Amino acid sequence: MKLQAKNYFKNFIAFFVSLFLLVFLFYKIDVKKIIEVLSKSNLTLIFLAIAISLSINIFFGAYKWRKILCVLDYRLSYWEALIIRSGFLPFKIISPLKSSELIKAFWLNKKKDIEFGKALSSLLFDRILNLLVTIGIFLIALVLTRLQISYFFIFFLFFGMVSFLLFNRLRDAILNIVKKIHLKLYEFVEQLFSSFNETSLKEKILLLFYSIIYQFSEFLNTYILFLAVGVRIPILAILLYTPIVMIVNQLPISILGLGTREALLVFLFSKFGPISSLLGGGLLISLIEHILPVVFGLFFIRKLI
Repeated sequence: MKLQAKNYFKNFIAFFVSLFLLVFLFYKIDVKKIIEVLSKSNLTLIFLAIAISLSINIFFGAYKWRKILCVLDYRLSYWEALIIRSGFLPFKIISPLKSSELIKAFWLNKKKDIEFGKALSSLLFDRILNLLVTIGIFLIALVLTRLQISYFFIFFLFFGMVSFLLFNRLRDAILNIVKKIHLKLYEFVEQLFSSFNETSLKEKILLLFYSIIYQFSEFLNTYILFLAVGVRIPILAILLYTPIVMIVNQLPISILGLGTREALLVFLFSKFGPISSLLGGGLLISLIEHILPVVFGLFFIRKLI
């Protein structure tokens, strides 16, 4: 009972943060101007963004995750992978602290007889590949813009992730440390590392290429949807600032990143257009890139029961 109450409280906090930021933005920016911006937006570009979002976030995302499962010798049909991955998207709203992946791993263990640690490993591997691509693009944009900031921490994080992905000895060293701490924990972490250990270098490169396609769709849609509301943002600015928005919205502080995403987009791209247009573009990005896939996933929930 206490755990359930705690989960409700965490959901309430995330909902409150999203609501507060959206109300604040609408208070500061004339709502009529935002409505006007949206009403005059380019429908052709919006429909193009919808097509990109659904084809990449839903259909290609399922294909990529299925490939990771195949590496672990778990054979799901593409249709099964699509149903499972899409059906759990709505859980992003109701599960606290981004725990929908844990729920999915438990379901895979119960319904598909996939070991919990390995199921979670496939999801973690997928997330790390995506994050690696996002940070990599951010680093490239930083170098190209020649910003006078310290790159040390970002380079350290990036090359640390690359080393963890590629070098078995590093993962073995971590496992040896965990083994000395607790045997049961070691067995779980060993399963958690299974996707990293059982994937060949050739397979990792291919999956990394898939992740580049997957992540780049949000960069592309950010450009397209701002263009749809009349704001032309330089490509380099898209590559520099979009990763910041994407990484911050992985933090469990709001519902689907609503509020935080729009606030960051308005702040980071403020010199490229009027704030009403930037907020309008931000709302479209949230709707098409994040809310639409969740709505699509609602059609598959019953198949999971």
